[in-house]
Parts: sequence; structure tokens; C-alpha cells
Amino acid sequence: MKRSIKAWALTFAFIIGLTGSAYAQVSVLPPDQDPWYTPPAGYESLPNGGFIRDRQINAMYLAPLYSTDVLTWLGTEAQKFAPYITILQNLKINAYQVLYKSVDSHNQPTTGVATILVPQGPWQGNGTRPLISYGVEEDSPHIRCAPSYQARTGLLNGQLAASQFAIALALPALAYGYALVVPDYEGPQSQWIAGPQAGHSTLDAIRATLAYAPAGLNAGTQVGIMGYSGGGSSSGWATALAASYAPELNIVGATIGAGSNNDVAQMYTNNDGKITDGLIVMAINGLARAFPESGINDYMNVFGKALVASASTSCTIDGVIKYAFAGPLENYTIAPWVTVPQSAPGKYIFGINSLVNQGYSPNFPVLIYNDSFDELVPPKASNDLAKQWCAAGANVQIMRTATPTPFVALVHVAGAIEGVLPAYNFLTNRFNGAASRNDCSNQSAWSTDLSLFLKLPYHPFDTQ
Repeated sequence: MKRSIKAWALTFAFIIGLTGSAYAQVSVLPPDQDPWYTPPAGYESLPNGGFIRDRQINAMYLAPLYSTDVLTWLGTEAQKFAPYITILQNLKINAYQVLYKSVDSHNQPTTGVATILVPQGPWQGNGTRPLISYGVEEDSPHIRCAPSYQARTGLLNGQLAASQFAIALALPALAYGYALVVPDYEGPQSQWIAGPQAGHSTLDAIRATLAYAPAGLNAGTQVGIMGYSGGGSSSGWATALAASYAPELNIVGATIGAGSNNDVAQMYTNNDGKITDGLIVMAINGLARAFPESGINDYMNVFGKALVASASTSCTIDGVIKYAFAGPLENYTIAPWVTVPQSAPGKYIFGINSLVNQGYSPNFPVLIYNDSFDELVPPKASNDLAKQWCAAGANVQIMRTATPTPFVALVHVAGAIEGVLPAYNFLTNRFNGAASRNDCSNQSAWSTDLSLFLKLPYHPFDTQ
């Protein structure tokens, strides 16, 4: 037994080395150097979601072993080293990217990139293969952290982007047989936390995918929206805007996991002066680009401007490490920033980008979930959003996990892992036409304090 385990470990190492060596021979230009990302003159006249250009790609996920062309690279020799390598055939997919037209938070023309993943095997269910719009944690003011680039390079690009790991959590959707679209919802300027921009881009990525012939879908395809953390924000805004911005889409359900745009002011106060200060520094960078009229730059002192500018090339994880305990942020402003909702820039940017108090009401079932101990995204923000959507007549289902841990970000990460299969289960039930449980009448079990957690009448895998 020990000998077989050792043999498999050596085989695994061999495969990683072989595919890594093969991948090293393939050059993938980063977006800021790749002319494919630059739209031609006149693209602004296209409809939202309109096609600009496309390409077929190799999707890398986390490591070469999970590449969409791993079997091509390994060839027949693979069977000598790994008899079980054929398991990967179940994840063989066609991978494409489409550059499409969208609009930003000011309804001005911009572009987005949709990374489209479609299983090569025939759809085994009824009707057309469903599509899931999967929002990953782009969470960065640098375009090299965008999912379209991370999906092609994985861990081999030398960066530490949350989107690398989030894309790996999309693998179960392909095993289910669903098609997947992963949007670069921050746009070409990486406008992180810009809520309307993210919602527009996500919905336009769905439009572009449904119209893209190689994906094999059509205008009537059932669509599910899902995402976690930063991806929960883009998915949340897409959910909120769908009825008014893209009413033609056949969206049957959405899952919003720990969305950081649920209430941006709560996100700020929850992270300011902590080890996660880097999230705020990078977010200010993205918001300053998206809303120059807000006065954010003028509100920063000389040290604040230098701090924000230095974060312009950071991805999520390396940014958090670099700027840990950089705050409190009022050290970098010309006036106290700690009362953000009352400051002029705070009132402006948090008012525009927080989903709470926007007045939207989804017209399809929604699952909102958080870990009760989440140290990055406060569950209260999810509760507040759920209560408002319930009051507006939406069908809202709630899920809470409980993962107490003293280490920063581990609860938040655990929430993503624990929530992904229940989220897929929720969307699968919607694709199958099952009625969704509505938890709006049970607010006493989820909308108050943590002491009521054990009174919840369901557990994470009871999503319906």
C-alpha cells in the first residue's frame, strides 16, 4: 500500500513537471500587453453584450494537471505513468474568450472579456444545456489579476490572485455538465468595487455567451448566476439589475456568497486598521478610477495618494500581505475618514456601490449565504440585503455556516469552500424547475445575532 502511494506521488510529480515544462513553452501575453484586449474604433455603437472578437484558449485553472489540453500534452505515454489519468476526460472542455461591449457605472461604453467553458460531452439533461455565470474574486486594481488571464496561466504566472483559486471551485459545474461563463466584470480599468459596472458587465457577458455559436446555447437557455466575495458582489449587482438592464435573459436563480458590495460601508469599518487593510487600499484605487468625480483623490493627503498609487499593480493576496496593518486609513486623509458614511466621498461612493438601499427587487429566487464568523465580509450586510429584498417581495433563501477560527481570512475562505456545492445544488434545483424555499417569513432565525445560529432549522446542504 505504501509502495503504491509512493508510486502515485512520483507519478503525480512527473505529470506536473511534464505539463509545467510543456506550458513553459507557451507564451501568454498579459492583458496590458495583449492587443486582443483593445477594441477597434467604433465598437461603442454595438449593443450591450455585442460581439467584438473571440479566440479559443487553453484554460489552466490552478495547475497544468487540470489544463483543458492536459491529455493532448501527455499523449499516450500518460497511461504508462497514471492509469487513472482518464478521469480527466470527464473534465475535457472547449474553452473560448469573447471580447464584448458593455457600459460602466456611468453608462459609458467599455469592454469586458467572457471566458466561456463548455463540456465537450453531450448534455444529458432535458432541453438546452444550462449556463452558469460564475463571478470570481477578481478583487484587484490590476488587469493582470483578471480572470481571463488567470484562467490561462494559473499558478504559473507568479502572481497571488484570489481568482486563481475561485476558478478552481468552478470545476464542479463542468462535472455537472453545465456551461460556464466567467466575466472580467471590473472592465479594462480594473474598477474594483464599482457595483453598477460589475453588474452590467456580468449581464453582458451572459448575453455575449448565449449569442456565441461555438458555445451551443441560445436566447432561451436557462441561466444561473453565482459568485462569492468579490464575485458575490458582481453577481449580486447582476441579480439586482437583471430585471431592468437585461429583462430578456432567462435567469432562473442566483446565489450570492458573502458579497462585499452588499454594504460597502460595513466592509470598510470591518477591515479598517486590521491585517486586511490592503483590501481597502486596493478598493480605493479601483473606486478612484471608477468615480473620479467623488473627490476620493482630493480627500487623500500626500501619504495617502502615494499609498493608493503603490497598490495599483497588486493582486488580492499579495496586496493584503503588503499592506497589512497599513491603517487606520484616517492617517492618510486630509480629514477624518473613520466616519466614512458621513464624509462627502463616503456618502457618494458607498451610496452608489452598496446594494442595500438601492430599491431593487430580484424577480427570480436568490440564495444569500455567509459564514456567521466571517472576519472579512460581515454577515450583517448579507442580513440587511436579504431583509430589504424580502420586504420588496423577493424569494430569498438563507444559508449560514459556522467556522470559528482565530486566523485571518480562514473563515472567509472556508465559507467559499463550504458554500460552493450548496450553491450548485440551489441552481440545479432551479434548472430542474423545483420550487424554492422562501425564508423571508423566518427572519428571526437569521437576521439577528449569532446566538440564534443553532436555532436555524436547516444546515448548509439543505438548500432547495
